[in-house]
Amino acid sequence: MKDGIYFVVFKSAQNEVGNGTVVVRGNTVNGGDFGFTYQGIIKNDKLDLLVFQHNPQAQCVIPGVKEYRTTLNIHEAPNGHILNGSIAGVPNSELTVHAKFIGDLVG
Repeated sequence: MKDGIYFVVFKSAQNEVGNGTVVVRGNTVNGGDFGFTYQGIIKNDKLDLLVFQHNPQAQCVIPGVKEYRTTLNIHEAPNGHILNGSIAGVPNSELTVHAKFIGDLVG
């Protein structure tokens, strides 16, 4: 993924909820939304991502899961990327993230 700001939408087989913003700089990813924080490292077209809940009112893409780690495969798509994988330790937890490039970084 090229450096920049991305609008992300999280989807799972159970729910289609979760959208926020991430910043990609080098091989790091940081971002969040009103309920969750995202932190990760990119290595060889894969994103190792930690997602954790900071707002107990927020709904997770996997009901009842407040924190999870996932490794997502990164695929180029028009205007950004599609990432897909599963959540470690959660059976049948297919996760897809649509990442739309929305801006360059300053500095």
